[in-house]
Amino acid sequence: MSVIGTSIREIAKRYPERIAIETWREQISYKEFYQSTQLLQRKLTFLFPKGKGKKIGYLLPNEPKWIELFIAISSMGGIAIPFDPKWSPLQLSEVIKDAEPDLVVYDQAFAHQFEGINTVKTFTIEALELLSPTGEVGGDFSSQDPFYIGYTSGTTGQPKGFIRSHASWADCFSLGRQAFSLTEEDKILCPGPLVHSHFLYAAVQCLHIGSTLHLCSSFSADEVWELLHTRSITVMYMVPTMFEALTKTSGSEVSNHLTTLISSGAKWRERSKQKVSKVFPQASVYEFYGASELSFVSFRKVNDDTLPEGSIGKPFPSVEISILSDSGQPVPQGEVGTLFVKSPWLFNGYVNRPEETAKVFHGDWATVDDLAFVNEEGHIILKGRKQNMIISGGLNIYPEEVEQVIRRHSAIEEAAVLGVEDEYWGQKVVAFVTCAGGRKLVMDEVNAYMAKFLPKYKCPKEWIQLHEFPYTGSGKIARKKLQIPIRSG
Repeated sequence: MSVIGTSIREIAKRYPERIAIETWREQISYKEFYQSTQLLQRKLTFLFPKGKGKKIGYLLPNEPKWIELFIAISSMGGIAIPFDPKWSPLQLSEVIKDAEPDLVVYDQAFAHQFEGINTVKTFTIEALELLSPTGEVGGDFSSQDPFYIGYTSGTTGQPKGFIRSHASWADCFSLGRQAFSLTEEDKILCPGPLVHSHFLYAAVQCLHIGSTLHLCSSFSADEVWELLHTRSITVMYMVPTMFEALTKTSGSEVSNHLTTLISSGAKWRERSKQKVSKVFPQASVYEFYGASELSFVSFRKVNDDTLPEGSIGKPFPSVEISILSDSGQPVPQGEVGTLFVKSPWLFNGYVNRPEETAKVFHGDWATVDDLAFVNEEGHIILKGRKQNMIISGGLNIYPEEVEQVIRRHSAIEEAAVLGVEDEYWGQKVVAFVTCAGGRKLVMDEVNAYMAKFLPKYKCPKEWIQLHEFPYTGSGKIARKKLQIPIRSG
């Protein structure tokens, strides 16, 4: 069992001049990176002589110092709590109240976010770096101790904190390396914000296997293309909305250096997946299913024709999956039930939410209430999230199933289906869509199209065309922000 930071120390000793992090402005070797994390640790020790269990929140730009501070905190036995720059001051205040950090570090550029927040000790990163370092940092923490509290993006309500232990990440790095065929020679691009766990995990794993990490200060499709063509990037992590942005910007461009593309975080449209082999012809493209609470659950190659639409692929190493009924019994083949996971990579629980934590854990098993079934070939097919399920006229409707059909229509670019209260039906199916190329929905035509593939009760009873969807920072549609417009008369 290992802890965060151990592998980085060993790599810095063996390959001190290898590039650990690269941006447009700088290159940082493993020796320099390790020395920076050690220096930050000694400065933090000036404030906390005993660092184990100390919670340190921070708000920094998406630059190397961000990841240096994260590693410095976690490898001294502290608990890192990254804050999202996109949060409003009110959300930030609520998260600080919830997490109760012992210290908050922030870049001077974000000083305005902390106006009126006087309930916690704060330090600017500039002031922290001026502190005189003390002696060497020691620690008696273990792999089961927490090192990281991440907060959800908060678009469905108040951001919710999830707690991670060292082992739930550090012991998973080598298995992830095998699953996605990563090597220490790889140049790995994480173009998204490190505050989101998909990109943070990718960055920390990259440094623990000895690869070179490429960071962007913010996502830009043009900048990503330039990096792909000039820096010989071999691996890129992304979410589906990023790929859409790349294809809209790229024209006929391709990248022949890229060998691996890894996506997660949101449902990837089938039509979009079909483009990927043209845009990245040399790349193995992976999609993995997981959650902040569960880590990796399963993965698949996007162009694997043996897997049906909706299949989550094969379980990640050391992960077991079961589909259970509400009574806790395995469901018959073809019947929808709740997907449960048994895994060494599970989270510790939610911050200050024991009742919600208890809903996730059922003995050795855990669930985020995703619904699934096993088809005749033995593939696990994801149906959607239980909380999204629509009950209309007493019948269960899975919005993700309806969305899959809508997205196949040539006029539709993106879709989200919600259940809206209705006096007669209980809930009625409402489809929010954006159309490709400025097209307009022709209702008779689109309703006839839906009737070819779905029974009438699953077809939308109302359609709302949007100019664009609201998205979370991790690239998911912000469903709670979708509202039926008020019509006069």
